[in-house]
Amino acid sequence: APLHAGPVGTPAGPAAYSPPRLTNRPSAMPARLGHLRLDVNDLDRATAFYTDVLGLVVRERATDAESHYAFVTDDPDGMHHRLVLRQSRSEAGRDLPPPTRLDHFAFEVETPATWVEIVDRLQARRLELEFGEAGIAWQVYFHDPEGTRLEVYVDRRDAPGGRALWHGRQEELDPATVRTAAEG
Repeated sequence: APLHAGPVGTPAGPAAYSPPRLTNRPSAMPARLGHLRLDVNDLDRATAFYTDVLGLVVRERATDAESHYAFVTDDPDGMHHRLVLRQSRSEAGRDLPPPTRLDHFAFEVETPATWVEIVDRLQARRLELEFGEAGIAWQVYFHDPEGTRLEVYVDRRDAPGGRALWHGRQEELDPATVRTAAEG
C-alpha cells in the first residue's frame, strides 16, 4: 500500500492526483541534473564496472593535488561527463565510509532490449539483482563494487500496460516479461 499518492497530507491510494505545473521556473535556464560525483576506494575497479556493465565511456582521466578522477559519460560526442568517479590520493588503500544519505541513482535505457542486455551483463557478474515493476518503469536494482545502489530502468508510461503516474505502487517483476517484450 502506498504511503501517499501525492504531496504529504493528500489521501493515500490512486486518488486523482495531478502533479503541480512548474510555473515558477525561469524560462531562460531550466535546471537539470548535470552530473554526479561518486567517491570510490578503487578508481580502476569502479571505472571498469561503469564502462563494462553500463556501457558508459571514459571521457577523461585526471589527477590533481588531492585526487584521481575518471570523467564518465553516456554521450562521448557531447557532454563531457555525467558521472565523476573520484579516488582521494590521501585515502588510497583505506575504505571510505558508505554513503549516508544517497539511496540510489538510476540510469534510463531507451528500450526493453537494452535493459535485457544490461541485466545479462549483471547476471554474468553474479550480482544480486532486485527487479521491480512500478507501472511507470521496469527496473533492476543492484550494487556497484563499492556498494553504491544503482537502478537501470526503461520508461513504461506510454507503453501498453504502463501508467502515467506511479501512485506509490511497486510490484515484483519477472525479468522474463521484459525479455518477451524485447523479443516481440
